[in-house]
Amino acid sequence: MNSIEDIAEPLNKRPKTNLEENSLSQYGSNEIENQDFTSIPDKIVTCNNQEKFPPDENIISMLEEVNLNNPLPIISDRYFTPYYKLNVQRHRDDICIRIHSNRIVMLSLAPSHIIYHENKRITLVNFKVSDKLDRSLNKVSGKSKHGAQPLQKHSNICEITCSDNEVYMVKCCINGKLVEINESLIQKPELLHCPPHKGGYLAIILPNLKFLDETKTSLLTQEQYKVSLLERGSEI
Repeated sequence: MNSIEDIAEPLNKRPKTNLEENSLSQYGSNEIENQDFTSIPDKIVTCNNQEKFPPDENIISMLEEVNLNNPLPIISDRYFTPYYKLNVQRHRDDICIRIHSNRIVMLSLAPSHIIYHENKRITLVNFKVSDKLDRSLNKVSGKSKHGAQPLQKHSNICEITCSDNEVYMVKCCINGKLVEINESLIQKPELLHCPPHKGGYLAIILPNLKFLDETKTSLLTQEQYKVSLLERGSEI
């Protein structure tokens, strides 16, 4: 029968590392347990033939190499490519169509829209565009967005009323399916004065990929938009 010593002995002994071997040779096996290693000064050691760099004592020089003067791009500028449609139904009725890299579209008013140009106060955003059609009742499911309301270029998305009682009907300007409307605008229409990434958008649309390239060619790029505004005598 095996003795207690035999049972306590592990079957496989872990080989000592180089660091342990060096410690044993330097201090001896009986001194290792009582040795205070916190008093040993930091040294650059090697592990798997790779040097371990000493901790950084001063990061000021690293920060000096980073240009902090240029502002970081906002989310809508970083991931979306903007396109524009000017004078959709009337003068300065300008629409912005931001297309994500995954082809999802975020619809908003362009910065040159007459509401912004004349600094009008928005009092109501109504997604009930007719007696039979309410965009806020749009319900979708699944990756294919089943049940989504179909959209054509001339489909109405919403109706915006300003404090001067002027009413603006917004067209979607793109073929596709309505994924969602910005429901926050129903309770807080003033959000439309905010940037798109802060709630100032109208709707999210899944475009018809069959007509997407054709639609892009019919819209203005960012550079073309700037040129058109200069010709119009406006500023962004």
